[in-house]
Amino acid sequence: MLTGPDDSNVLDRLVVVVAAVVALHCLMAPLLSDRLPGLTGESAHLVLALAAASLSGFAVVRGWMKHHEGRVVGWAGGAWTFLILARMGGAQELGEVGEILLTLVAVTLLIISHQLNRSLTYWNAKG
Repeated sequence: MLTGPDDSNVLDRLVVVVAAVVALHCLMAPLLSDRLPGLTGESAHLVLALAAASLSGFAVVRGWMKHHEGRVVGWAGGAWTFLILARMGGAQELGEVGEILLTLVAVTLLIISHQLNRSLTYWNAKG
């Protein structure tokens, strides 16, 4: 178990949930683009990416101020890099499949970094 029953780090858990929503949206968008164009357009992608990145940044800084572990910043920095590449043009050459793959790599790195951040924050508070 990473943390105990008195774990109150809600922000890292929220980032993991948002990352999972981003992954589901990314996988389902090609299937739903005809039926629900408002949920699969560029603005929806941008809103989800900004929500994930901003919540993540806030959680990483907050955790780092408690445990001072650079690993979390490294994992999260990798996630942010892949997210930027997927959203800001690194995926144009790779097409829609490339954008999906870059986003899924970003989401995976986000989940790893925030599970680590949550665990380190918890154990730092324990002693």
